[in-house]
Amino acid sequence: IMTDSLSTSEIKRRSISGAKWLVVMNAVGMPSAFLIALMLGRVGPEALGAYALAQVLIGVITTFVVYGGPPVLSVFMPKLGSPTERGRFLFSYLVILLVTMTTVLALFWTFPAFLEFLLQHQFELPSFGWFIALSVVIVATETFANAASGLMLIKTRAIARQMMRMILFPVVVFFFVFNREFLAHNATICVLGGFLVGYIAAAIVSIVEIIRDKRLSMRLGWFLPPGFWAFSLSTMLSTVFSFLHTNFDRMCVLGSSDLEGLGVYQAVISISTLVGVVPMVLGPALVPMFSSLLVLGDMNAVRRAYSLLQQTGCGLITGAALFIISFATELLSLFGEEYASYDYLLSIFCVTTVVTSSHFGNSPVLTAYEKNVFRFCISASQNLIQILGTLIFMRPFGILAIVFFKVATSVYAQSASILYVTRRMNKGFVLPRSYWIAIMVSSACALLSNTLFPEGWVISSFVFAAFAFLFFIFSGIRISAIRALVKAALPWTRKTTGI
Repeated sequence: IMTDSLSTSEIKRRSISGAKWLVVMNAVGMPSAFLIALMLGRVGPEALGAYALAQVLIGVITTFVVYGGPPVLSVFMPKLGSPTERGRFLFSYLVILLVTMTTVLALFWTFPAFLEFLLQHQFELPSFGWFIALSVVIVATETFANAASGLMLIKTRAIARQMMRMILFPVVVFFFVFNREFLAHNATICVLGGFLVGYIAAAIVSIVEIIRDKRLSMRLGWFLPPGFWAFSLSTMLSTVFSFLHTNFDRMCVLGSSDLEGLGVYQAVISISTLVGVVPMVLGPALVPMFSSLLVLGDMNAVRRAYSLLQQTGCGLITGAALFIISFATELLSLFGEEYASYDYLLSIFCVTTVVTSSHFGNSPVLTAYEKNVFRFCISASQNLIQILGTLIFMRPFGILAIVFFKVATSVYAQSASILYVTRRMNKGFVLPRSYWIAIMVSSACALLSNTLFPEGWVISSFVFAAFAFLFFIFSGIRISAIRALVKAALPWTRKTTGI
């Protein structure tokens, strides 16, 4: 009987190569995303608002048009026993996607008010052609990129995920340098055009590598593995929850103001996301690491890994947060003087990221232990509270209500996760002292920076140095712990040769 299962050495080779490419492509893609936002911000708040609206539009497509979300193919394809089964499964999933896409696009065409509600922006009929074209390309790209992930072509997936930014970045640079006025008046077309070409390139890269892999043989025929519908429906709901939590604040800002107001708000979002860059890069390697430890059955090792993740993840996030809080006004001024008035919002988002930094250890634990019901209930209640609270209080309080309920529900969700992991699970998980120190130091830094300390690069440098020193003195975090985390998450840094 012929088997196409990957050997242990091949799994290790693909894992190491994939981890390297994840780091490399994120190192290229994330700065590119920030620089795109910075250049568009310099052109004007409306241009940056168009960039934010394009991101919401793509979020609508990946949430409501791509059935089941990203995990479906990457979860089920490795469990199938032959190239033919994988090919029939991929064909069946493509049929489901085609039916779903046709149905959703027809509903949006028939009831444009629903699409306009999701975008909080008037959507004219000629623009729907862009939406259809973008939907078809995104569905194809998501499908083949996730199929590559299921075949353990991690390098291909890493490249495909960043291709949109790699295409859009030179486009924005060209117009920013040579024809800024054109970019100001046609930002939406430039951004959507760049994304469209980027998604096409990503789809081509994924398809070429999938064809070359002998572990997939496309076949006509209907085949869905056991548990497909239950899993895909649950992940679809999770994807909807994630979309709402990520984009509802931007939808409300756009609905209550205009593209210019959304652009100023997007500058805050673009900078605040930099706080979690390093944990985001290391994150994909953490769940497999926890799962491997659980298989070994060594709970002491699991608890040590949890403590290591919480301590070092908190240190990385807090260090970045303190820097951005200290230089909030100066960093926003890089976009333009009109953006600096939102420096207090940037500080609030940074402190919130520190408070919710415990997800760096809690999320892998909840995923590895398959606490799916708890995660679903928390996500559902988090979104319900955020939406209702924002809609009720947005009219009298404006952007403060939008930000408050986004921040408050994020803190609520992570607080519930902390209590569940450390109390309910009874596995001996304990948050380190550094977490509580981080909350106190970052809160004090934000409060004093926005009320007492004057602006200026010199004063801000002193503030950052002082609060960073206080944190690392009292938190007990050491460089050796951070080095240990990197070695655990990135396989090629290990000296041992065994898996």
